[in-house]
Amino acid sequence: MGQTVGLGSEGPGAAAVLRGNQGAGRPDRTRNPTVHIGPSSISGGSRPDTYFAPAGRATPGEIERTRRLLDDVGLARAMLDAMPTIVLVLNGQRQIVAANAALERAIRAPLADVIGKRPGEVFACIHVQEGPDGCGTAESCAYCGAVDAVLACRKRGEQLVREVRILRQASEGTAAMDFRITASEVEVAGESFVITALEDISDYKRLGVLTRVFFHDVMNTVTALKSFVRLLGRRRPSPASDSQHVECLRALTDQLADEIQAQRDLMLAESGDLEVDPQTVPVAGLVERIRAVYASDEVAKDRRIVVGRLWPGELTTDGRLLGRVLGNMLRNALEATPPGGAVTIHGTERGEAVAFEVHNEGVMSLDVQMQIFQRSFSTKDAVGRGIGTHSIKLLGERYLHGRVGFTSRPPEGTTFWIEVAKNWPGGA
Repeated sequence: MGQTVGLGSEGPGAAAVLRGNQGAGRPDRTRNPTVHIGPSSISGGSRPDTYFAPAGRATPGEIERTRRLLDDVGLARAMLDAMPTIVLVLNGQRQIVAANAALERAIRAPLADVIGKRPGEVFACIHVQEGPDGCGTAESCAYCGAVDAVLACRKRGEQLVREVRILRQASEGTAAMDFRITASEVEVAGESFVITALEDISDYKRLGVLTRVFFHDVMNTVTALKSFVRLLGRRRPSPASDSQHVECLRALTDQLADEIQAQRDLMLAESGDLEVDPQTVPVAGLVERIRAVYASDEVAKDRRIVVGRLWPGELTTDGRLLGRVLGNMLRNALEATPPGGAVTIHGTERGEAVAFEVHNEGVMSLDVQMQIFQRSFSTKDAVGRGIGTHSIKLLGERYLHGRVGFTSRPPEGTTFWIEVAKNWPGGA
């Protein structure tokens, strides 16, 4: 598989990302307003040095000494550059002290710009600014395969392989990346280092998830369609029942077509080729349409969908894509709601924007909150899930130019939300 990360093509420019994470490359909390409830936000008191991996960094002088030490190792540079995948050499503080040409090609910046930084800082991980000491020290880092691989490799003294999911800050919201990381400990002149090889498996993960989700959803509808047709074959036709049967068949075929279109949209969105079509969209009409669609879905059986506060105005946006986002939010909320429970959906005015909220009474565990928008993460045990919440973030921020986030804490429950401007950016 080719080693194409493409950081420069969709981000703010590698140089801007790497030079101290300033300007366009700094993860912007207003662009990533996801609210996670964990120890840092409920314990109170002073902020600790770290929430996961040890804090502390080598000084610039120590980094330079280490860099020269590695440069003096015969054939080290040539061997690193011969590797087709990204290779990083990390010191005891998980800082990059050497790397290969594959990293330069991926980030489109010289290696001098990354020396002394940690991997998450190089790849513009959205959680970097959450940690007291950057990459590895945030609560979210406890669920990062890269940090785990490096720490466990040092502790066990053996080679380890992990899969890593990264959400990185891009110019149009967040972008998902998937790596397979191999960490190996080596000793040079009495000093210990961890060599990490990063294989980009983003395309493989994206295709695998989309394909499994497509077959899962489509086969469910096809099975229902086949069962209904068989049932028709056992009944005597009558004018009254014929009309009902035709309507049921129409609804099932519409659902099948919509599921195929939804998967097509996701594939185009992931590749950056999805086209938007902004139109005038009545807020109340959009919410009612989504409510009606899911009220008759099996996922809403024995559950209520309550329409709450609604702004009576209109906005200019792509109603089909916004409907997809709200539909995914509503489906997830219904799946998390026990029989007899209720899900509430709101659409309210917020200055020059409209905020849509979907609320259920449940509360997500901390590990789920930390990974909820990752592309291949899923709370479901069934094979083939894991794209719904990622698509909310992808469509909502990159294509609808909105902001997406959630809150989840007792006793309030969980609320997913998207905020979009009333007027399409740049005009319709």
